[in-house]
Amino acid sequence: MTSEQNSHWQQPARKQLTSAQAERAALASLLLSVGPDAPTLCEGWTTRDLAVHLVVREYRPDAAAGMFIKGLRKHLGDVSRDIESSDYASIVEDYRQGPPKWNPMRYMDSFVNLAENFIHHEDVRRGGGQGVPRDLNRTLRDDLWRVVSQIARVFLRNAKVHVVLERTDAASSEPDIQHAGAHTAEEVRVRGDAGELLLWLYGRDSAAHVEITESQPGAREKIHRRIL
Repeated sequence: MTSEQNSHWQQPARKQLTSAQAERAALASLLLSVGPDAPTLCEGWTTRDLAVHLVVREYRPDAAAGMFIKGLRKHLGDVSRDIESSDYASIVEDYRQGPPKWNPMRYMDSFVNLAENFIHHEDVRRGGGQGVPRDLNRTLRDDLWRVVSQIARVFLRNAKVHVVLERTDAASSEPDIQHAGAHTAEEVRVRGDAGELLLWLYGRDSAAHVEITESQPGAREKIHRRIL
């Protein structure tokens, strides 16, 4: 066996990243590339604000609870300002490393964090003017559709009309369909690629490339999304 063959033999197989991990790595690199003062789709947030949010969410669940509990909002603000005072690159690097070992989210990363990583990746891309959707690989497209299917009924539970989400980038010739909202004859159909449907569910209406049709005028105004 030659030395070159021996070196190849000893190389461990590279572990393939999950969709959530790949989106995390891509977002971290983009955050560093555009710097701390770039715009995002999150109203009033620069990339530094977004990076701080991502780190608080994964490293400080005691403070992250303030996103949902009014009494903890001051604590959230205090912790966020403390993290914000750190070097921007180190904040992004903390996010790149993923949740710490003591955080259960580390072991549910593919399920819990895929939507978060993808949505905020697009917040930075499209907030910076890159409005054209990425050419996503098949695995990521399918993983994003699974997320859409899991959260649609929750996010659209307050809709006063029947909502049909129709995926246009399915592998089969037949589109994937997800029903949500109220059981009424009045219907709104939202068509788009899996990632675009996820962006729409998360309220990125102006940036999501979706086609919306209504069974009658005004039906879409009865859609109320309750974003977690």
